[in-house]
Amino acid sequence: MTAKTWNVWTPEEDELLRRHWGDKVSTKRLAERFPTRTPAAILKHGYVALQLGPRHCGRESFSPVWEGVKRLLAGGKMMTTGELATALQVTSHAVQNCMRERHGKEVHVGGYAKVAAHSTRVNRWALGGGPDAPMPQRKTKNEINREYSRRMRQDAEYCARQNQLARLRYAEKKGKLIRPDAAVAWMKAAPQHDAEPLQVADYRDTASLAHLRGSVSFPQAGASLLNARHAAQQVAP
Repeated sequence: MTAKTWNVWTPEEDELLRRHWGDKVSTKRLAERFPTRTPAAILKHGYVALQLGPRHCGRESFSPVWEGVKRLLAGGKMMTTGELATALQVTSHAVQNCMRERHGKEVHVGGYAKVAAHSTRVNRWALGGGPDAPMPQRKTKNEINREYSRRMRQDAEYCARQNQLARLRYAEKKGKLIRPDAAVAWMKAAPQHDAEPLQVADYRDTASLAHLRGSVSFPQAGASLLNARHAAQQVAP
């Protein structure tokens, strides 16, 4: 093999170099994939012939959050951002930044979950690149009402209240239920007094105070006024 043919790169080598050019490994490690090429020849071919641009071959910074996420999601498990933050004892913001940097490349959305009854769906993360799971369709109003009725039918107290209201409506419709008038209800609840009604003589100035005091039904305010007037007449010369 001559020196001229030695410098010729095959299409398979070009494709292999394009695929691994962006790997975060040293040039020496990259040259291990090309046994017949030197590191200098590989860099020259990538920069000059293929125009692949600069290589970011520096070591990737260590992320304890990402290491913990990989450990928790191993084996096909899926967890939300809040669950990951609670398990790792970090903030949700740290987990979100970690997922945002690796979304589509190392993690993807494998499903969705609701953290509360009336909350929106949140992402459930899974390891591996690829497309996200499709968002489930929103339920119609009729479907929501049917689910609510199904849950309420399992509540004994709710069923008892609904049955009582239904019986009252049926009795009122059939004319078997007569609602008492408000005035009648007030009259029945008003206190009843057995004292005799006051006479005209009870309001005269010459009326006996003892008799007024003995009258249970005499107004307290009127009795106090008569007492004050009688005391004033006795003091006057």
